Amino acid sequence: MIFDLFTIWLCKAIYFVLRRLGKHGAALPGLVAEKLRPSLLGRLSNLKGGVIIVTGTNGKTTTTHLLTQVLRRSGMRVFTNHSGSNMTRGLLASMVRFSSISGKLPYDVAVLEVDEAYASKLVGVLKPKGVILTNVLRDQLDRFGEIDHTAELLYDVAKGATGVVVYNACDTRLAKIGSMKLLAKTASFGFSSELTRHFPGDDEWYGSAKAKTPASNYTLLKLGTIKYAGSSVVIDSDRLPGWHNQLNLTAVFALASELYGITDKKLYSMLTPPYGRGEEVLVGGCRLTLQLVKNPAGFRTAMDVKPEQPALIVVNDSIADSRDVSWLWDVDVAPLRARKTIYCSGVRGYDMSVRLKYSDISVVNTNTDIHESVDKFIASNREGVVFLTYTAMLQVRTYLSKLSKINGATK
Repeated sequence: MIFDLFTIWLCKAIYFVLRRLGKHGAALPGLVAEKLRPSLLGRLSNLKGGVIIVTGTNGKTTTTHLLTQVLRRSGMRVFTNHSGSNMTRGLLASMVRFSSISGKLPYDVAVLEVDEAYASKLVGVLKPKGVILTNVLRDQLDRFGEIDHTAELLYDVAKGATGVVVYNACDTRLAKIGSMKLLAKTASFGFSSELTRHFPGDDEWYGSAKAKTPASNYTLLKLGTIKYAGSSVVIDSDRLPGWHNQLNLTAVFALASELYGITDKKLYSMLTPPYGRGEEVLVGGCRLTLQLVKNPAGFRTAMDVKPEQPALIVVNDSIADSRDVSWLWDVDVAPLRARKTIYCSGVRGYDMSVRLKYSDISVVNTNTDIHESVDKFIASNREGVVFLTYTAMLQVRTYLSKLSKINGATK
């Protein structure tokens, strides 16, 4: 106990100093805690509402964010790794920051976004009461390896759950969870056959998706409408742009319903996306929608976000983005033809521009300087969607915050 307290106090002190110096202050305290007392994570499993793990290739941050909102609206005190840092040190950083000075966690339940590889390692420590498995898609092959390996990692997470495992029945690699022998019960979510074209997977890039989707316990029928248990609920989800966010909402409804019996549609209405995942920002009279993209399936699905608006596509190749950007050639970019104008930027802005040229899609402007591209896009348009890889999203948001008070302009 004394070592836990010492670690918490030390990391709180480090966080305080970093913040006074104007630093973000998330990474270093988590690193120190990871080196000194990684077992601190086990404290989360003692919360009376248990631990919920959200993991998978796409949708982790949004699903975690939405579920946290719903549970808080229901009256629960929710601990979450709000910064989106989803590996061990990120989780510990949030823990030491929000623990009381006596070392206690004043929360009822923990909702944690966890990296796919780390989730399989931490499931034995966290002993999750609930698990949401979003999907398995080709992403960062330089880190994860082949897609079937990622699926195996998620199976390990499912096996470690104690209450309920909510999984995507429309994902071919996750569908088998329904027939696995698990300690926890299972509940599936998915989308109706009429929506198949909005959710291309890795095995069906160019419109060869299956005509029918498998049955699921919680099914997205149309925008804001979820069918379950012989009934349906209509949720006001206008602030969640894109079909991918609607499916994330379906997963959240499934988990909250199965684990806590929360089915009141008022608690799910008007939920807002996290930063960079459909977030709206008003800058200089131009309303921008920021949309993170990081792999072929995710990018293709994100193209449904306000398809009538101009687009700025910003692609970087840092480790967090994936050094190998050849994945851009696997993206079905055809829907981008409907956009009024397209701009490309980022370290790999010209790679994106060439990719579009090979599909006979015109690009108005290409510039590797992100600031200049943002300035030009804002000056030329009153609205638009900005598709960004991870580090590009961080850079653009930082720059936009300098142009306009982003917190006051965000909706």
